[in-house]
Amino acid sequence: MFPSRSITAGLLALGFAADPAFAAPDIYYNGPAPAEACADGVAMPGAASPELKRVCENALEDASLTLADRTATLANSGIVSLRLGDFEPALARLKEASDLGPKRGDVSVSLAATLIRLGRADEAVEALSDIDAVSPANRHIAYYNRALAYWALDETEEAYRDFYTSAALKPGFAPAEDALGQFTVASVE
Repeated sequence: MFPSRSITAGLLALGFAADPAFAAPDIYYNGPAPAEACADGVAMPGAASPELKRVCENALEDASLTLADRTATLANSGIVSLRLGDFEPALARLKEASDLGPKRGDVSVSLAATLIRLGRADEAVEALSDIDAVSPANRHIAYYNRALAYWALDETEEAYRDFYTSAALKPGFAPAEDALGQFTVASVE
């Protein structure tokens, strides 16, 4: 049996500290984690408040967020800003999420919506240049947003095509169906 003093001396000689090492502490929350609370708030259609914005921003301070969770939280923070009408902060967060994350396709839908509201329709079209990267559940919204951008650019045929595709992808999607009602299709003879 070795005396404990010689074990400590041996560890120090090998470069180990004499104090014991501790694993990172487990973090427990009374309720959902901040990033989860942010995501839950954003999941409610139209939900936006300064409090929800604070929850999302505070969640970004969590150093233990995975890359995917950080990307989602950045996007969620941007969506809350967008819903509050704070377009420049929304744009900043959504661009940060787009640059950071692997799920850029779905982020591009909200990014395009923000750019449209800022009057930057050409950039919105560019943001949605790869609609196939958008998840199937959100693709009808991507086509709808791109149609709005085309309409703002007076590219009527492209707008009609995307409104039509949006409505075809999700029958009953009122915004696209209402937009299609604004068009009159004439036959060329």
